[in-house]
Amino acid sequence: MQVTLFQALISANIAEDVAARAVAAVEEHIDMTVGLANKPLEAQIAALRTTMDARFGSMEAKLDAGLKGMQTSIDGLKWFLILQGTALVGIASYVQLVK
Repeated sequence: MQVTLFQALISANIAEDVAARAVAAVEEHIDMTVGLANKPLEAQIAALRTTMDARFGSMEAKLDAGLKGMQTSIDGLKWFLILQGTALVGIASYVQLVK
């Protein structure tokens, strides 16, 4: 836009320095307007990021708790199988001795 606006101002017999200042002022206004328009969007993005971080943290904590519970259950099953195996070996040995 800068070149087109500048050329239009020059063709309208506006002095180059005045045309350059006009183009700079328009660009500054556009930058300011876009910046102001983006502020609410940036705030929404920041709020969404905070919300998502909190939710992911909560989900991670729940998963960790679930995994710890599963590990406890697995450890219990290991001990149950060890005791069952020991009992079966003991019974098998006893049966062999009784014969």
